[in-house]
Amino acid sequence: MFGGLFFLCCTGFGVYILMGRGWASNSNYALLGATRGVAQTISYEVRLALIFLSLIVMGGSFQFKALFASQTLI
Repeated sequence: MFGGLFFLCCTGFGVYILMGRGWASNSNYALLGATRGVAQTISYEVRLALIFLSLIVMGGSFQFKALFASQTLI
């Protein structure tokens, strides 16, 4: 029922993996690089979420089927 919301949640798991790899390497430079990578990833995810949420608002539903159906009417 909430396929779009599930998609946004699943794309956010990469941030935790990236930060964990930088922290587990036990190096300050790797941790700093991982922090930079996390900041970049979050900024791109915010853009993706805003674009996706605007499609949800225009489509009127969180379901992918309803989003595809609303695009065919345009």
